[in-house]
Amino acid sequence: MSDSIDRQPPCQTICNDCAFHALIEGAIECIHPDEFGVNCSSVIFCNSFEPALIIDSPCVTYGNDEK
Repeated sequence: MSDSIDRQPPCQTICNDCAFHALIEGAIECIHPDEFGVNCSSVIFCNSFEPALIIDSPCVTYGNDEK
């Protein structure tokens, strides 16, 4: 692994891999809110994530923007 990747903050690294993450027991973990009950107020969202598969979750819904 290159040094530039090793020096990236954990948030930047995890945002490359998943859209949602949370601080769980002192560690940042990728979570999948559609798989279990999650407190959406504790979820950290990545602002530049392009999902391979768009799914609805309790915290985010795609394509249902109502004005």
